[in-house]
Parts: sequence; C-alpha cells; structure tokens
Amino acid sequence: MTSSPASRSAPPRPPSRTLAPWKLALFAVATTVLLLAGLELVLRTAGIQGAPDRTTTWFADHILNPPFVNQQALFTPRVDYVQAGQSHHFHPFSPDRAENTFRVAVFGGSAAHGYGVLEPAAFPHRVEQLLQQAVPNVEIQVINFGTVAWSSQQILWAARQIWDLSTWDLILVYSGHNELLELSSWKTYMEPAEHRRYTRALLLNQRLEGLRTFQVARRLLGRDAEEQAKDAVELRGGAMGDNSAPDTGDGDQATDNNLQAGRDPIGKVPARNLDDMQAVPAENRARIGQLERDYAARTYSHNIGKVIELANARGTPVVLLSPAPNDFQDPISFPVKGPDGARLQDLLSQSDGLMNSSDWDGLEARAREALDIAPDPAAMYMLAQAFHYRGKMGDALHWYTQARRHTEYPNRIVPEVRDAILDFEGQPGVLGVLDIEARFRARHEDGFIEYQLVYDHCHPSIEGNFVIAGEVVRLLLDSGLEKLSRLKRVNIDQWVDTGRARVSTQNSPDPRLWEWDGRDYASDQATYIADFQGDWLMIRESQEARISSPEATAMDWLWAGNGRFYGYEVQTALQAWSRAIELEPTLCLAWANKSHALRLVGDRAGGLKAAEKAQACEPDNKEFSDHKALLEALMTEADQ
Repeated sequence: MTSSPASRSAPPRPPSRTLAPWKLALFAVATTVLLLAGLELVLRTAGIQGAPDRTTTWFADHILNPPFVNQQALFTPRVDYVQAGQSHHFHPFSPDRAENTFRVAVFGGSAAHGYGVLEPAAFPHRVEQLLQQAVPNVEIQVINFGTVAWSSQQILWAARQIWDLSTWDLILVYSGHNELLELSSWKTYMEPAEHRRYTRALLLNQRLEGLRTFQVARRLLGRDAEEQAKDAVELRGGAMGDNSAPDTGDGDQATDNNLQAGRDPIGKVPARNLDDMQAVPAENRARIGQLERDYAARTYSHNIGKVIELANARGTPVVLLSPAPNDFQDPISFPVKGPDGARLQDLLSQSDGLMNSSDWDGLEARAREALDIAPDPAAMYMLAQAFHYRGKMGDALHWYTQARRHTEYPNRIVPEVRDAILDFEGQPGVLGVLDIEARFRARHEDGFIEYQLVYDHCHPSIEGNFVIAGEVVRLLLDSGLEKLSRLKRVNIDQWVDTGRARVSTQNSPDPRLWEWDGRDYASDQATYIADFQGDWLMIRESQEARISSPEATAMDWLWAGNGRFYGYEVQTALQAWSRAIELEPTLCLAWANKSHALRLVGDRAGGLKAAEKAQACEPDNKEFSDHKALLEALMTEADQ
C-alpha cells in the first residue's frame, strides 16, 4: 500500500548559514579596503592628482596675492626682468639667464627677507658678495624671495612656481620661525577642545596627503584656498590684501575686546570670515604645548620635504638653515583664571624690584612659586635671569629655552622645529643643513645669543647677516658644485669680521647702492626700519622732497636714485644718477651705482660702460676696479 503525498514527510532543510556579526564587519572592511586600493591604483596609473597641498590660512598677511612676480620692461636700456620679494628688497634678474651665472633662490619669512634693513644688509646679498669674490668668472645671482609672515606652507606654494621663471642652481631655505603663526591665529577663536581637534585633524591630513584618493576627494568636496580667501574678503567688502577692520558706520572700526593687543597675530579682519566668531578670552585659550610644537615640527617636515622633492626632480640641490633665536627677548603669556592667576600676576610683578635690588635668591624663589601655579613663560624667563646673574649659565640657558618653548608669541623658533630641520641632513637632494643657532652660540663665551646677532625676537642683525653669509659660502665652497669649481682664495673669517666691525661702528648712511642698509642714523644708535609703520615710505618721501628743491645737490639726486631703485623704479633711478653726474661730474659713485644697477637688470654691456666711467673718475678705488674687472670677465666668458 502506497502512502499518499500528504502522508510523505518533506526532506529536512539544511540549517541556514548566517555569518557572525564580526565576520560581516570584517568582510565589509576588507571590501572597502580593496575598493579603495583599486581606486588608488587606477588614479596612479592614469596620473590623476587632486589637491595635494593645503594652503588655507587664517592669517591676513598670508593671503596669497598673485602674481608671485611681476615682469616689467625697460626701454632705456631694453631689458626684461622680473621683480621678486617685497618693498625695498629689489634684486631684479633676467628670465633669460646667461650661461655663466650661478643662480640661487632664497626662501623664508621675514628673517630671510631681511626685515629691518634694505636688501644690501640682508644675508642673501652678503652671500652674493662673498661668493662673487671666490668665483670671479661666474656671475652670482642670489634672489631673495623671503616674504614677511611666510611659513613652510607658503614656501611650498611659491616653490611650485619658481620653475616657470627660470632654472636654478641652488635653493636656500632660512625658515622655521613662523610655523606656529597660523596655529596661534586659529586658537584665538577656537575653544581649547575645538583647537585640539582641528590641530589633530590637520596632522591626519598630512598623513593622508600621499593618497590620490584623498587628494581627489578633497578636490571634489572642497574649494581652492585662494577662492575661499577671496570669498571671505568679498563678504566683508574689502580687497585682497586689505587688512583693515570693517567700518561700523559711525566712523569707528569694529573691535573685539577679547583680542590681545600685541599678542594676537591675527588682525580684526583676517583671511577667514569672522562675522559669527568672537575671540576667546585670553585666560580661557589653549596654551602652547607639546601638541602645538609637534604640529609645527611635523608641518615643517611635511612641506619642506615636498620643496626638496620638487628641486631634486630638477637636479637642484637644497641647503636648509636652522634659524637662530634671541635668548634675551622677553616672552609673553596669557593670564590664568581665578585666585591662582591673581597670585601668579603678583609674583611676576615683583621681578623688577628684585632685579633692581639684585636679590637673585628672592627672584628665584618667586619664579619657582609662580611655576608651581602654572608653566608660565614669564616665570621661566624670570628664573633664567636669577641663574644668569649668579653666573649659573647652563641653568640660565635651559630656562631661557623653556621660556621660548612656552611663550605665546608665535614668531619664534622652538626646539622641536629646529630638530626637524636638522633631521634633513643627508637626505636625497639636500646639499647640507646649517645649524645657525649653534654657529651663533659658538660665538659667545657662555653660549647665549644676544641682540648683537639677533636684533629683536627673530630677525638677524646686520652683524648676524654677515655671520650667516659666511657659513653659507663656506658650505658651498666645500660642496664640489661644478659651477663653483674655479675658485679664488678668500679668507671667510676675515671677511665676516671685517664686515661686522665696519657696520657696528658705522654712524651715517652708506651711499653705495650695494651697501646702503636703510637704517636711521639720527640718534646715537642706528634704528632698524619698521616697515609696517611706514619707515620706508618716509625715507622715499624725504628723498623726493629734497630733489624738488631748487637747491638740490648732486648727492640729493644720488640718494634719490638709490631710493628709486629699491622702490622698483629702475628707469627713474638711472635718470637720477645721470642728473647727479650732470650737477657734479666728479661724483664718481653715481657712475658706480649706475653700473651696479645695470648689471643687476641684465645689461652687462651698459654696466661695463658705466664701470669704466667710474674707474676713470676714481682710478684708486678698488671696488670700482673690481666691479669693472668682473664685468669684463663675464663679457669674455659669454663670448667664448
């Protein structure tokens, strides 16, 4: 008897197989990784790149104002040249370089730029002078691209563009002071927790920037930094580079009571649109700590590493210089809240009285009590002074350095950045790394860096620039670079010491175009130019006012020619020197200045004619004879 279909039992179903949750998660992650890896491979194979550099900035002076250089033309003589750098740091050079030239680009912030002096007193010019003596058969051209407030971020931006201007034989980088500048700006407006998240996010960005998928995603999801800056400026009704505060309508400018005068590097209207933001009260802000110093060091390594890669790909070596600080520049700090803050301020305020009474034990005791309250840089500086005046120089140097590590003033070199610079020694494309801080310390019996070599918190003095130039030339002459092989013996130490002695005792302006430092000699001590306060403009207005008088002398016209030249007015500068010669044919220096200027703009033939006039006018002047001989050698080399 057969059973009915209903009575037959169905075959058993196999048990369902479900993956454990951890396996599902692992499968999802693996799939995502494989997809991203495949996308990365496709992008690299196709050569597709996105936006590899981060150039967004909060600091108004960092807004990148194109064009990077301006090309101009002279009609008498007919010479094309480009101008680089900022006001009164004019060193023109022909885009069509001659064969027998050794061309150097110098990058950095205001310390490389030579803030406080004219171009002749900055170290790039001193490098050119000394190297030219050692290699007389090749024209040395050291072009100073140093720009006030630039950090490694802006240097990278510029380094991508200089190859469109010319070929380069060497890149010099004197930078590191401004790596905390942008960070100090954004923490002005960010609560400490937000500031830490933002800083860590930027560090993560640096790690991911090598991935094409990350670059392309940022290009698709973000916007160009320059466009962002322009939009922010348009929102406040200004123009690129306009750093003025918005008008409130009643004649007063908008203010933010939380901004600290002299301490906040950001202006009231920075590159970012701050309409909905208010500065954090100083006592509530994040302090400079290890995270910030590590950010500065890693950002420098990240950006300058790319600069070196760009140069190395073109066979151009790079020399890095570790900037020197001033140990004795007073640090600044932000207040601490509550009763502890009041006690801290009271302890710090007692330092002047204790200093005046030479109570070094009392000064140390107050400083240590203050440091028990908070790691305040002013207290660290106070402790350093207590050790210094008791002759405990090692302890003093330690605490001066600690004060510099913790100060809220952003434009200074911290030890972590210095270490990052020195770590580039021996890497591909790096010709050498010069520790300028160590070189400066070696010149002081106790290892301090004083105002003699760094005239404020970070800018080399005119003496310091001689020392830097000597160290750079020493490295280059020992480097074995082919163009620097036909050497003439020079005594570098003697050149540095002689130059330092001359400028340190100088008590009046030097009218030689290649030596005029621009400082004010009206008082007993020469004063450096404060360019942001309009000193250069006042110099130029005074010069033009003197030649507008019917009693204007030949020297008045010579000085006007110098000022016009460093004001990028080459044609009228040449006219001014010619007018000086008309008024006083025996003013031989007018011919020499004219010859120097013509050589710089690429007119060697015109420069040689003026040099011959200068030497004929004053046959015993060695500088005039040497410049004529240089031009003759360059013309001969070019003809061969």
